[in-house]
Amino acid sequence: MTSVLKILESLEREDGLEVSKLEKSLKLTKKLDRDNLQIAIKALSKLGIIQNTSDEKLIINDNNDFIQGRVRCSSKGYCFVVREDQGEDIYIRETNLNNAWHGDLVIVVITRQGIKRRAPEGSIQCVLERYNDKLLSKVESDKTTGELRAYPLDDRIPAIIDLESDNEFCKKPINKDLIYEIKISRYPIAQFKAKGSIIREFSINSGIEGDIDLLLSKNNISTNYEEPKVSPKKVALKGREDLTSQPALLFRSWESAKSPSLPALFAEPYEGGNRIWVHCPTVAERINLGSKLDKFLKEKGEAICLGNDWFEFLNDSLKSASQFILNEKCEAISLRIDINSEGNIADWEFILSIIKPVNIITPKHLNAINNRKPNSKSVPIALKTVKENLEVIYTIIYSSKLINTSNKTTIKLDENIPKFERLSELQKTYPGRDFHGWSKTFDSNDPQSIVDLYIRLSNNILANHLIGYKLPFIYKEHEEIESSSINELTKSALTLDNKVAVNIDGSLTAHELIKAFESSTEKKILHKLVKHIIPGIHLKLYKYNPQAEKEDMNYAISTTKIESPWCCPSLNYWNIYNQFIICLLLSEGKNKSTSRSKELIELGKMNSWLEVNWEIFSQKVKDNIYNSSNLRLIQNLNDIRKKSKSFRNNIIAIAQGREAQKIIGEEVTAIITGVQSYGFFAEIEDITAEGLVHVSTLGDDWYEYRSRQNLLVGRKSKKTYQLAQKVNVRVLKVDILKNQIDLELVKENPADLIGNNDNESE
Repeated sequence: MTSVLKILESLEREDGLEVSKLEKSLKLTKKLDRDNLQIAIKALSKLGIIQNTSDEKLIINDNNDFIQGRVRCSSKGYCFVVREDQGEDIYIRETNLNNAWHGDLVIVVITRQGIKRRAPEGSIQCVLERYNDKLLSKVESDKTTGELRAYPLDDRIPAIIDLESDNEFCKKPINKDLIYEIKISRYPIAQFKAKGSIIREFSINSGIEGDIDLLLSKNNISTNYEEPKVSPKKVALKGREDLTSQPALLFRSWESAKSPSLPALFAEPYEGGNRIWVHCPTVAERINLGSKLDKFLKEKGEAICLGNDWFEFLNDSLKSASQFILNEKCEAISLRIDINSEGNIADWEFILSIIKPVNIITPKHLNAINNRKPNSKSVPIALKTVKENLEVIYTIIYSSKLINTSNKTTIKLDENIPKFERLSELQKTYPGRDFHGWSKTFDSNDPQSIVDLYIRLSNNILANHLIGYKLPFIYKEHEEIESSSINELTKSALTLDNKVAVNIDGSLTAHELIKAFESSTEKKILHKLVKHIIPGIHLKLYKYNPQAEKEDMNYAISTTKIESPWCCPSLNYWNIYNQFIICLLLSEGKNKSTSRSKELIELGKMNSWLEVNWEIFSQKVKDNIYNSSNLRLIQNLNDIRKKSKSFRNNIIAIAQGREAQKIIGEEVTAIITGVQSYGFFAEIEDITAEGLVHVSTLGDDWYEYRSRQNLLVGRKSKKTYQLAQKVNVRVLKVDILKNQIDLELVKENPADLIGNNDNESE
């Protein structure tokens, strides 16, 4: 099915395109498809989105003030278009949605400018690309006609879908207890409703595998990609540095055979500090930009952790060609980092290399090392297999602690993923990946926590290196928390623990606040509160613009707070893209001013760009790089990241919900983790699942909400419910699909109420 987006992308050229060439570009061979294209061209022409030139060519009309963006709807019916150019969101009234659904990519025109705090209003002119082609729905028969209709479970899509009756699922009785996956065959247009067919049915109770299938469908994540029959390129060995004499080590916590590959590490003392080598599997060198294999990986986007297994990102041929194997020669992209005694960077260099990993370091090894007495001469049994590598391991651990102490960029918090077998892979640190804008607290017993620090440092170094050479790259930026949010958080923190010391002016930074709570009994609650105010991280594109630099003295981005992921190409596509750029610099970059010059510049060295005053790439390579870097790529990758994040949240929530189902009706201990005007949230300690005690169930009094103290106070009894307070609750209901747990407070004995008034906080 050809989308409007594909039509416009084909027309993105100055000289335009004839209709016959447009058909060829879109690979339309059937008459029906060509007729539909003509209808689309007429509609787009009437809307003023495209126009005909004098020589009968189609071009995009740049004269109209059209804006592209994604539709974002809430369950309460409010809709906005989030702009691709990162401008202010545009409010869309229901009458101006024009059959667009949540998540759709659209063209919008502003109908009313924003004033003061009001967002600008707009009207959707055209849907460029549909976000959902499949929806989880409940199916019911119409009471008057008897025809089957589907009602999406996602309440952000208030649509009714007519079902095709010749479907095999429609020939048998519809079960109200089942969830159905609907494939959309026609989206709503004018007065016509959407149309679709049932392709799959789900039972709510089909075990762990059933839960995974349900959540993959819910988050619109496909596992059926048509893999191109293309073999990976062979990596050129000429010019690679031989580092096989190094005893490089693999630090690994994941246990699944399908889990992604990670970098190898080596470290040794050097000039009063340490010299560290980060060796990364090379995938980008095995792919051509724009090739079928490249498009396949771009569409797939990211590896997905299924709880205790993985849906892999790389295909089998790329995985087997690129992954590191013990005691075998492996091609790598290596980064040498020299740090001083305080953990600060003194020097770096990128090189193409050949390495030979010698051992895998697991949690068992690190536990034995951390429990070993400092002056012990005997080697524990658990360390016998890595006895020869102990000096390197100790240097790597020591360096990681230095880096962790000196790194003030990322906020580190406890993750607290439930200790369920079905979530075993999720419990380990996910190196280099930010799902919520913060990273997991450093854990010297977790090998991947150590790897994570080196990956983040390497990502930051690459960003600095590519900015120096004015080359494009994909990056993520750790944004500052708003000061007003920190002030509110500080008030809540002081309510939790009045022993926390604040500055003279009563303020704290987020880092200071977290550090102050390190030994507090309420640390877990504080970390939950911090998580709510941290800005989410999105992928962005750095593309050097000399004109913008001239006009804006602040054009350069803050290099201390950005990362350009490249170390883990088996995790996602943005790592591969950034590997493309650094590999091209090292292999295709011109390292001398003229062919006759004897002075060579090592393009991978720190500050080497200061010595380069010539074009480092041929025009063909430059065109290849800049044609591949565009906002459409970033938008698609961010959409993939959102799906992965949502799936991760859902799979944790459904595991907690399943555990909560087992204790429905039972009395359990919980701790209050959040207070609102409509009730309070409490976390069941045994399963770390959070549920809501609605204020309507507190029938013994009328409760007032006091936001400054984060508490509910009974008007008559003066009974209070506040953050970190322990309560006894009963699980009333668990909604697996909505990730909701309803709790009720267990009535206290009169003897227990004595002294409750003493807890009142004003």
